[in-house]
Parts: sequence; C-alpha cells; structure tokens
Amino acid sequence: MPLYSFEVSSGPVIVSKQEAVELADRIALWDRVAQLARETREPGARLIVRDGAGETVVSIGLWTVRNLVRKPERAA
Repeated sequence: MPLYSFEVSSGPVIVSKQEAVELADRIALWDRVAQLARETREPGARLIVRDGAGETVVSIGLWTVRNLVRKPERAA
C-alpha cells in the first residue's frame, strides 16, 4: 500500500502533520482529505499531500474541500 504525508497549514504555521499514512487507494486518499477538512477550522488553511517519494499529489484549500464534499440538502 502506498504511503502519504498530510500537512495542514494556515499561512506559515503548520496546524497538523501526519506522516507515513498507509492508504489502499485514491478513494481512501480523498476520504482522508475530506476528514481533515471537516476537522480543521483554521481560516485560510491549506492541505498538501505528498506521496512516499515526496512528490506533491494534492494541494488544496480546506474551504474548497468542505464546499466540494458538502452533503446535498434533503428534499422535504
């Protein structure tokens, strides 16, 4: 299974960092991205995900993630 590192930053401050996270596939990767977006409330926070070789595979603002994965409103 591939390894990834996740770094959440708000400006120059690193809010959280997770290294050597083993994920089964890209779906699991995006599930983790969505989870971090829900858990982090720092204004202007960004997420950078790197693969095991240190290459950036995702670089996205967490506000964007929260808006992309928002659950649709239920019909009354």
